Amino acid sequence: MNSMGDNGQALPALSLTDIDTTINHEPRILDLRLAEALGFGRPRDIRQLIERHREALERLGGICGAVPQNRGRGRPTVQFWLTKKQAIYITTKAETDRATDITIALVELFDAVTSGAVPAAPSSALTPADLDAIDRRARRIGQEEEQRARSALLAQALDRLRRGEPIDAAHLAAARPAGSADRLPPPPPRRTHAQSVDLAVAHLRALPPELREEGFRLMRAVKAHSDALTELKAATEAIHSPLDTIADILEREAHTLRQTLAAQSAAARSAAAPGDRA
Repeated sequence: MNSMGDNGQALPALSLTDIDTTINHEPRILDLRLAEALGFGRPRDIRQLIERHREALERLGGICGAVPQNRGRGRPTVQFWLTKKQAIYITTKAETDRATDITIALVELFDAVTSGAVPAAPSSALTPADLDAIDRRARRIGQEEEQRARSALLAQALDRLRRGEPIDAAHLAAARPAGSADRLPPPPPRRTHAQSVDLAVAHLRALPPELREEGFRLMRAVKAHSDALTELKAATEAIHSPLDTIADILEREAHTLRQTLAAQSAAARSAAAPGDRA
């Protein structure tokens, strides 16, 4: 099998982890993953191929198009999850050097999953349903935390009111009434830079393939921008240090010059005084 791409890099081989059974309990493969295995220079180009053959693909079964969760800017794209028949059809239409080998690999992988000989591996990316469920859970937790915080603040306000003290909402969270059973959770520990990077990488790896690549690109751009700001800060501090010294010298010289001019002016007035009286 030709496992090298046009750029000389090894092409990824298909495996059971590429077969997803969470969509309608039917084995499917992501269009971008199929494109990578076929050796597409631009994996997204496979979607143009799918659109051109949409009518034939629909005859092979319903086309599953999903819009991945995208919280950034930009136009959302549709990703296609292809069944066995659809994936084989697109593979034959791709006409790449690896089309025959990938067709055989698809048949073997899909048959292994449907026959039950090998259990289907879970999807390597979070599905839209997973992301929606996570969002709902996060909103529910946020509402519960907000209610607990509100109850605690109301208890503090009423306690101050009973003592005849003024109520300052900005300082209610600073001290809680004694014996209050409703306590806010402590703030999470501050992460180190390495821990923050590891967490960001973990989140990026959980994204769908088309968003994952863009996420890593943005992460590299942010790092380059941060490094540039650090260098700029160091250069600015290096410039400001001699400039501050020069400013101090100029200020002292100006003060000395003002004193000299004042003394000369006073001497000139004193020298001219006798002649004025005569």
